[in-house]
Amino acid sequence: MERLTNTERPSGFSCRGLRIWGLMLTLAGIVGRGLLQNRFLGMMGTLTSDELLAVLDASENGMAIATVSLVLQLLETCAVPIFAYLLVTGAMHTSDMKKYALRVAVLAVASELPYNLAFSGRLFGYSAQNPVFGLVLALVMVVFFRQYEGKSPKQVAIKILVTLMGLLWAKMLQIDHGIPTVLIVTALWFTRRKSMFQNLFGAAASMLCSCVSIFYVISPMVFLAIHFCNGEKGESNRTVNYLAYPLMLLAVAVAGMYLF
Repeated sequence: MERLTNTERPSGFSCRGLRIWGLMLTLAGIVGRGLLQNRFLGMMGTLTSDELLAVLDASENGMAIATVSLVLQLLETCAVPIFAYLLVTGAMHTSDMKKYALRVAVLAVASELPYNLAFSGRLFGYSAQNPVFGLVLALVMVVFFRQYEGKSPKQVAIKILVTLMGLLWAKMLQIDHGIPTVLIVTALWFTRRKSMFQNLFGAAASMLCSCVSIFYVISPMVFLAIHFCNGEKGESNRTVNYLAYPLMLLAVAVAGMYLF
């Protein structure tokens, strides 16, 4: 592919800028759940209405802290469409799909222990797996989608089966944000050649995810930002990109240990 000159370079911001926004939204969710909810309020997992009411009755500051925690978790869901879009874009432009999948898989494994520390205070936890495993699962699905690219009844049936299996595995493995990741990546992949339809179907898939978790109710709005992404890679450091998530988890885990 020829390098674009300054006058030819498309407007908007690069995938690097979009990734930074995704990491900031992810950090908001980690702080909201890992520090405020799990540490300050002392409540592991998702807050139920009864548990939330108990917290509000027990603490004068409980309402404010719980509200901030819930808002931050709402913002975190906006990161899922961003990383789904970046995954689809990366799969479209990578020169070596195996190496790309291997890097994402290594990141998933490397993030698991920091994820457990940040959200449960223990090195090993089995209640949920970190969301990068959802990207790995989606990437495996994309490999099958590429292999059965056509529109024959057999190829369409295989793609539907692969999608259903992806949703099932995300549920069985209890991957954090796993089902939304599978749904959004699927929508973005099949509409990848037309950006207008990609944003429309991506937003629709994000809205559908609110049936899985009400936190996804604002996630479709992030496609306004994705719309202005020009698809250019942008200047970035691959090592920093891949280390950012586990380091954020570690930082929140350490903060939780020493602050609360």
